[in-house]
Amino acid sequence: MVKKKKAPFLKRLFPGSPVLRIIFVVVTLITAIVVVQNAYHYIRIRQQEAQLFQERDKLAQEKQELETKKEELEDPAKLEKKARDDLGLVKPGEVPYVR
Repeated sequence: MVKKKKAPFLKRLFPGSPVLRIIFVVVTLITAIVVVQNAYHYIRIRQQEAQLFQERDKLAQEKQELETKKEELEDPAKLEKKARDDLGLVKPGEVPYVR
């Protein structure tokens, strides 16, 4: 029994046409390059998306803190205490003193 050696894949795919073989290889290489580039861009976009989600969460937390501060400053009693303690303000007729 004699085994017949198979011809290379491209010779079987395009018998007798070396130009078609070259075109096939070039198109295959270009396709591989495009796929790799798109995969790279996809990964970068996913990383950027994760970073933006983190930034969004941080800003949402900061917004909540600022809203809490705003609510505190809208309370007249707390506002008066802050004005007296931080700025040293007094009501008309009161005698100011320094701590």
